[in-house]
Amino acid sequence: MPVTLAAIARACDVSTATVSLALRDHPRIPAATKARIKATAKRLGYEPNRSMSRVMSEIRSGGQAPAFKETLGYFTADSPRPHAYESKLYAGIAARAKEMGYGLDRFELGQNGLSMEQLGKVLASRGIRGLILGPWPQAHAEIQLDWKGLAAVAIGYTLNRPETHRVARDVMHTLRAVFARLQAHGYKRIGFVMERGHEARMDFLTLAAFQLNAYLIPEQDRVPPLVEDNLHEASFLQWVDTHQPDVIFTMFGAVHPWLLASGRKVPEDIGLFAFNCESPQSRFSGIYPAYEAIGAAAVEQVAALVERGGFGIPDQATTLLVPGVECPGTTLRL
Repeated sequence: MPVTLAAIARACDVSTATVSLALRDHPRIPAATKARIKATAKRLGYEPNRSMSRVMSEIRSGGQAPAFKETLGYFTADSPRPHAYESKLYAGIAARAKEMGYGLDRFELGQNGLSMEQLGKVLASRGIRGLILGPWPQAHAEIQLDWKGLAAVAIGYTLNRPETHRVARDVMHTLRAVFARLQAHGYKRIGFVMERGHEARMDFLTLAAFQLNAYLIPEQDRVPPLVEDNLHEASFLQWVDTHQPDVIFTMFGAVHPWLLASGRKVPEDIGLFAFNCESPQSRFSGIYPAYEAIGAAAVEQVAALVERGGFGIPDQATTLLVPGVECPGTTLRL
């Protein structure tokens, strides 16, 4: 199992936040403390997320691209409620495409964008052979195009048909480690709070991982998951009062203010683990989904398909799983 920031923090008798800052050479951390933490990290065999670091470096540096190859396409559905993570995915896609020598055209489909028929014509007129299909606002999306001569890679699990190659979060393996780590730190009653629509977009993998963990732990420590179409404060607090979780796993942003409004202190009274932190430096303890690295991996996958002539819908689609980045945060007692 990879060495975590929390493991380094325990070895150095400091907080995980201090470790995170020290490894990034933050000026707030004294030089002697930085040196001690870096030496301990090296001794323990800590390895940072290289793909994430590389992509972020590319975005910041705007480095020179190699000789131009051809233009790839990226398209997603327009939405009245655009998701902030989509811009991070696109930043990773754009940075990696530039580094590999590919141009990139972005398309939006829907009420304020192109129709499928228009998109097909534009792709043909521009000679675009490689497509990255962004995540859709809802689960079970279907896209109808003439796929002959097109290589396609989808991001996430929202695209149901056609069954293309895809790049997605490594949910199951990551959460097996997350739940084990929470239990090792004394959190026995792990609660799960999620809106049904969001869970459907994840292909119910987070719920599956939670239920697997529940199967493996003692019956008295099991907390029934709270999964509703529209979560409400009253039903959430009733669930907390009834089942008394000592930590809550969620991707729903209102959980934290609801806990505070009820008079509970986080993490003193109850822990909070966010599976969709906004950045590795989030104030919430949890996992940042490494959106930029996911976008970069999608470019690499579709470029490989184009270069070897892997056009059309594959007989056997593959899925590339990308791990997230640990966020030390301040919402767990570690």
